Amino acid sequence: MISTLWLSPLKICYRNKVKKLINILYVLFLSSLLLVLSWKSHTDLKDQICEKLQITVDTSDEIYFVNREMVRLLLHEKMDTIVGKKYRDINICLLEEFVDEHPNIDKAELYLTIDGKLCANVTQRKPLARVFEQDRSYYIDVNGDEMPLSENFTARVYSVYWDQADESRKEILLKFCDFIQEDSFLSAQITAIEFSEKNELTLYPRMGSHKIILGTAQNLERKFERLKVFYRKGLEKVGWNRYETINLKFENQVVCTKR
Repeated sequence: MISTLWLSPLKICYRNKVKKLINILYVLFLSSLLLVLSWKSHTDLKDQICEKLQITVDTSDEIYFVNREMVRLLLHEKMDTIVGKKYRDINICLLEEFVDEHPNIDKAELYLTIDGKLCANVTQRKPLARVFEQDRSYYIDVNGDEMPLSENFTARVYSVYWDQADESRKEILLKFCDFIQEDSFLSAQITAIEFSEKNELTLYPRMGSHKIILGTAQNLERKFERLKVFYRKGLEKVGWNRYETINLKFENQVVCTKR
């Protein structure tokens, strides 16, 4: 009876060790199998022939600076022959880097598939405003960086006028545009923004022949609330072309100049 009681725990301990060993061997086997399959797949893919280019350009924001044909020409500019080449002879990183350098492209992702396709997914840069600066013009994108105009497409964005760009003005512009884009009325009404030497803003609306003297880009919520009230209670009664300027610079006031 005593020997049986001692034997039972030993058997349990032995079974547990055997199960643990089997599990370890099973994991090692699966890992080795996956490594072999991965190595074989990688080796086989190097000999795969590229049979097709599949190019996708994101136009979800109705931006059309770049199209599929332009991307195809970029790829062939860097590598004259792609279709028909083995994967081992296609430098994906080099092609991706080259496409990324296009001034209207934000990001390009290139990859090869097991069925013989080189896929290129392209995201375009998003312009926020078109700047008119002395004798030149360019776009400012949503990150505050300059981007050149395009012969293929003209973006419908805010027009901005200043004599010279600097980081302070770009920061003000980004903050201001972020604010008015949250308001459907303001984003549709404001078409142009003019900066003074002291970075005070004058706005040009879509409706009405007046201009809006905003002053600094401070207290925007209160200033535009006064403007909306004036639009509803003032201009709708006397007409949208009655005034030449609407001045919002002064606290709790709307000062107008008649035409």
